[in-house]
Amino acid sequence: MRHLRLIPLAIIFAAGRVAAQTPPSTAQALSLQETVAVALKNNPTVQAADAYAEAVEQGITVAASARYPHVDFSEGVTRGNNPVYVFGSLLTQRQFTAQNFQLGTLNTPPPLDNFRTQFSASMPLWDAGQTSRRIRDARLEAQSATKAGQRTRQEVIFNVIQAYLNGLLAGENVRVAQADVQLTKADLARAEAREEQGLAVPSDLLSAKVQLAQAQEDLLRARNAVAIAQAALNVAMGVPEDAPTVVEGQLSQAGFEAGALAERQQRALTARPDFQQLQIGKERAANGVRMVRAEFLPKVNLFSAWEEDNQTFLTRGGNNWALGATLTFNLFDGGANRARLKESRARERQVGALRKQMASAVRLQVREAFLNLNTARERVEVSREAASQAEESLRIIQNRYEAGLATITDLLRAETARTSAQKNFLNALFDYRLSYAALELATGELAADSQAVVR
Repeated sequence: MRHLRLIPLAIIFAAGRVAAQTPPSTAQALSLQETVAVALKNNPTVQAADAYAEAVEQGITVAASARYPHVDFSEGVTRGNNPVYVFGSLLTQRQFTAQNFQLGTLNTPPPLDNFRTQFSASMPLWDAGQTSRRIRDARLEAQSATKAGQRTRQEVIFNVIQAYLNGLLAGENVRVAQADVQLTKADLARAEAREEQGLAVPSDLLSAKVQLAQAQEDLLRARNAVAIAQAALNVAMGVPEDAPTVVEGQLSQAGFEAGALAERQQRALTARPDFQQLQIGKERAANGVRMVRAEFLPKVNLFSAWEEDNQTFLTRGGNNWALGATLTFNLFDGGANRARLKESRARERQVGALRKQMASAVRLQVREAFLNLNTARERVEVSREAASQAEESLRIIQNRYEAGLATITDLLRAETARTSAQKNFLNALFDYRLSYAALELATGELAADSQAVVR
């Protein structure tokens, strides 16, 4: 028996439409659209991507803040008898008197307290465009995070589709296995009746019993596959794996339009969020080169300060202010800026090469998904015809067996062939529907309202 294909345990998590931590008390039938909707709303991976995008978005404000004055406040207290400290503090407190010029007071002054309240401000007047470059880099990073979130959603949708189809396939296999058990039981009853009439040998009865045991074993495996598929779907939905969730509907055929391969490939290069991320990365790399170049240019900053110095916290003393500007120009840094410039240019070339490589990979992925879809479509037609022929062949063999013109071996072989043909047809339907979802994922068009979900 062909093993039921199950999704990996590392499937992208998504929460169900029930409470995320509370298992439902009764089984609920969910449609594919419902499972996708709740996954996009509650999936922890999607939530993490959204949180990251929000965090990166704040980087734009952080970068733009460099254009505005930075104002700081400080309050400090100092006590000491250092002559220079006491002399200067008395001056800033506006408390210096003629008595302080006495040699004894100058050389060994008594301890003095100084409470210092200060407001300071600084603002860049010219930074060679570095602030503008940092703002652009932050915006590009935010765009990249948005694209990453879009790709995460597409992958979540695909994994939910795969889990859902696995549930449908598992249910269909149970129905096939149950029918096979019932049919084999009927064969065993006929064999027993024929043996009592002297029309069959004991080996016919034993063959029927062996076939029944195999059918029952297949049924047990199919039911186990249903339980595993249900647990996997629950995990994909974010509910406890033992929640009694069931899938809605049956594994039926739907018509999908594959379109032209070249058109699909071109659409992928414009719609794939992860490919667009590389384009954004190339822009960030070019922007980084310009940011490093600005390090070679001078910068001008404006600064100001106001402070008040008191001998006690509550009394008023002296205050003073200062205003000035600084010009900074690096003359030598050990070659650090030149090394950073070479590094930025190398990273720009790296991103360009990765973009070319990914373009080829995207086209190949689309081609593979396109060919798989066409093959799956042809397999559906072939397996449907084979299942129909196997059904008719079984009917003929049953009639011949009843007439004594066929052996029990012929009958059991025909039943096995019919069961195998039915399972092949179901697997072909599964592959066809999943192949179309894979094609939309490869082209970057998979969404909650795409054909792979709603059909």
